[in-house]
Amino acid sequence: LRRSRKRLWVEEETTDKLSGYSTMYDISIGLSKILAPYIPFITEEIYQNLKTDDMSESVHLCDYPKPDEKRISEKLEEGMTRIRTLVEIGRAMRSKIGIKVRYPLKNATIVCDEKIEDSIKDLLELLNDEINVKKISFARDKKQFMVETLKPNRSSIGPKYKEKVKKIMDEIEKQDSGKLYQQLVKTKKITIKIDGEDITLTKDDFEIVEQEKPDTIHTEMEDMILFLDTTLTPELEAEGFAREIVRRIQSMRKELDLDVEDKITTEIRVETDPKKMLEQWEDYIKGETRSKKIVFSEKPAGKLVKKWDIDDIHAEIGISK
Repeated sequence: LRRSRKRLWVEEETTDKLSGYSTMYDISIGLSKILAPYIPFITEEIYQNLKTDDMSESVHLCDYPKPDEKRISEKLEEGMTRIRTLVEIGRAMRSKIGIKVRYPLKNATIVCDEKIEDSIKDLLELLNDEINVKKISFARDKKQFMVETLKPNRSSIGPKYKEKVKKIMDEIEKQDSGKLYQQLVKTKKITIKIDGEDITLTKDDFEIVEQEKPDTIHTEMEDMILFLDTTLTPELEAEGFAREIVRRIQSMRKELDLDVEDKITTEIRVETDPKKMLEQWEDYIKGETRSKKIVFSEKPAGKLVKKWDIDDIHAEIGISK
């Protein structure tokens, strides 16, 4: 139902909208029949509200539904299962780095084999919307998103250099571990100076560690890896802030007990920079909140006026029917 809101929001009776209604009707009728033996009264109420004159008088007089094997698509089910997993992982990753789902990210990459890509490529729009990224692409190897760095191996360095081991570790810590790795690959050794003495270290004195490139985060699953580009540009922040404003206006509509079809007038006051950000998304805010017009005012008025703190930005919104 949540995924279908936009399909059902349009005022015209489009094919997509009618298809959504038809699907929900079939599911509701089918569920009432399946659940009738377990919750007889609720399912009877559902059935009576939905049945047509040519249908059985009661849900309890209907035949128990039988599966239509022709309508089962194992590929679709497998793909949807993977998409749900990616949504769950993607949302957890966003939570970990503290970027709300309403703020769009630029890129996501799924590292997987060709078979998995084929099973989910037609469902990427769902993943786009659920984890809110602008573009999703596929890759076969994670190396392009990772950098290899060096971590000193104390158990190897310690026995050889004993009292100097702390100074060696401190000196290595100061240096760029990525460049050290490149040097070790090229020359098979690294030389550092400690108390005027050249200390030569080889690959046995290090552990090779993989880590994400800057502004990248990833999670590895059994047969997929999801990478997210965590860079938030001013444009992406503007879109995210507009979504936050929409959420507050929707909450205020609910507080006024407005019908979905009711049009409103919206007045908004925010600090200077966010105001400029919002002006770019005025049409989006109008469409999402059913606002006839949006006024940027120093003192918002309306039937309901509320103050909000959104990510350390103070906003005041007034709405009226």
